[in-house]
Amino acid sequence: MSTAQATGLVVGYGDTEVAGPLDLRLRPGITALLGRNGSGKTTLMRTLCGIIPALRGTCRVLDVEVEDGAAVRSRVGYLGHESALATSLTVEQNLEFWQSVTGTYPEVTRVGLPELIERFDLSELVSRKVATLSRGQRQRVDLARLAMTDPEFVVLDEPLSGLDPVYAAQTRDLLRDWGRERTVLYSTHSVPEAIELADAYLIVTGHEVVELGGDGTAVTETDILEILGRTS
Repeated sequence: MSTAQATGLVVGYGDTEVAGPLDLRLRPGITALLGRNGSGKTTLMRTLCGIIPALRGTCRVLDVEVEDGAAVRSRVGYLGHESALATSLTVEQNLEFWQSVTGTYPEVTRVGLPELIERFDLSELVSRKVATLSRGQRQRVDLARLAMTDPEFVVLDEPLSGLDPVYAAQTRDLLRDWGRERTVLYSTHSVPEAIELADAYLIVTGHEVVELGGDGTAVTETDILEILGRTS
């Protein structure tokens, strides 16, 4: 069963096409999204999450046609480059705010704050303002926010970038845990990291997406680097 699939998908902003037309299919497990700088990885992820509309083509996520995005946003957990946390508020205030937001989503399983605080080891951070947190600590709070609706499809834009070794290892474990039960799409510039974590690979080359590993075929760093090397 496909979690997401697209045919002839063109993504971009306004009249500017960033990537496409693309054909792709995502299944349960961990899929690494790779591409050169400016290839359109972030734009593609935001389109799959229903945050920005596709310019052309068709896109279905969780068996719903993605048009205005409202039908899928409540079922997708997205973590972008920029934190979704208000720096002037405490961790607890941020989580309470997002709990009130997710409370408006219809038919969504909501995870309680005590469980999230324990799961993401936030008990010592709840009274601190987000502005005082390190990059790794903010990441943990953002991941707790993402997990609040127990999403069926998890989309992460370079989640390991800038993390120290301990937080990076914890995040890798979290990705593996999620990947056992749901579909995880995450972007990275590290080919070795992708090989270590992912079951399948999407490589954006600008006008197409090359899919590797989805059929169970072994994929090596050389395979990925050869495709990336053909793009500019």
